[in-house]
Amino acid sequence: MRNPFRRKSWFARLRQRFAAAVAAAWNWIVSLAVAVWEWIVAVASAIWAWIIRAYLYVSGGLKRRATVARLRAGDIILASPRTLRLSPVALLYRLILRARYVHSMLYLGDRKIIHTTMRAGVTVGNLPRKIYRKDRYTILRAPQLGPAQRDRVVAEAMKFEDTKLDRAGLVSNVPARLLGLKKPLLRFERDRLWCSKLIYHAYSAAGIDLVPGENIETITSEDLSRSPRLERVQGTA
Repeated sequence: MRNPFRRKSWFARLRQRFAAAVAAAWNWIVSLAVAVWEWIVAVASAIWAWIIRAYLYVSGGLKRRATVARLRAGDIILASPRTLRLSPVALLYRLILRARYVHSMLYLGDRKIIHTTMRAGVTVGNLPRKIYRKDRYTILRAPQLGPAQRDRVVAEAMKFEDTKLDRAGLVSNVPARLLGLKKPLLRFERDRLWCSKLIYHAYSAAGIDLVPGENIETITSEDLSRSPRLERVQGTA
């Protein structure tokens, strides 16, 4: 009978230690391979993400330059942001009046626009960065405008710079449109206006009635989009 307390031979002990060393080395190799693979995947993902961002940046820049090259002073830009990005007032127009376009801007040239904001009223700003997005921005042009008339439209619009925004009129214009009224329900300052009225007055001074037959006191960007005097340079109907 084999004695269980008998010490193993030196060869058995050596074989056991060798097996343990091989197992440890194998585990180390596997761990190293996994770490290297994870590093390769992370680096490849980072490089791919950078390539995509670079492509979008370059393609967006090219599209923007192409769009800017087509613009002329006096062009009208209508904005149709995503609903989740709308201001509370613009959301009223989108949900209640079913308006696709909730803001309008007049192109001045040199990548500048004049429009209205809640804080500054009528102000000059930069052309939207993603102006090339046809699903978000529609560009309209009055084909009958000559160079002198375009300059007149721009000059007339600039006269309104720093004019305060008619906030009460802008908000109360929503129920007024629903009720078919000719004026907003509330107007505290008669010399104030909003974006679409700014554009209408600028064109009117140049002798062009953008929305014939419509009530000017309640005009909206959506009305401008349906103007028979304007043609589309960019955007879908």
